[in-house]
Amino acid sequence: MSQLARRNSLWLILLCGVAMSSGLRAHTPRTQAQQLVEATAQKHPEVAGLELAATPPAKHSCVTIAATDTKEIGEKCDKDEFTVLKTLKPFVEQEQDGFDVTAPLHDASGKLIGTVGIDFKPQPGQTKADVLQRTAELVRELEPQIPSKGFLFQPAP
Repeated sequence: MSQLARRNSLWLILLCGVAMSSGLRAHTPRTQAQQLVEATAQKHPEVAGLELAATPPAKHSCVTIAATDTKEIGEKCDKDEFTVLKTLKPFVEQEQDGFDVTAPLHDASGKLIGTVGIDFKPQPGQTKADVLQRTAELVRELEPQIPSKGFLFQPAP
C-alpha cells in the first residue's frame, strides 16, 4: 500500500471514529423534529433536556424521535409517555437534578401527535406549579411550528 493510500485510510478511520464517538448517525438524516428540539433547547437555558416522542409512519409503537441527547432517539416510549397519551395531562416527576415533565404534544391544528419531555434545571424555590406553567408556555411555543405529525419526520433543510 502506498504512503498516500495508507494516510487516506488512516484519515477515514479517524473520521469514522469521531462520528461514532460523537453519536452521529450517517444513515439518519436530521429531521424537522430534531431541528425543532435543538432550536428550542438553545433558546431556553432553564431546559436541561428536551425530547419528542411519537409513532413514526409505518410503525406501530411510540418512540423518541428527537432529543437533545441523541442517544435517546429510537428508544421506546415508557410509562411517562403512555400515561400522558392516555390521560392527556402532563406527568411530573421531581428528581434530585430538577423536574422532569412529559406533556401531550399537538400539531398546529390541535391534533394529538405525541409527547414532549422536558428536563428542567433545578432552581431555588422551584415548585411543581412553576414547571407546569413553564411547560405549558414551551408547548404553546412548539405546537404552532408543527403543521402536522408527518412534518416532524421530514428532513431538515
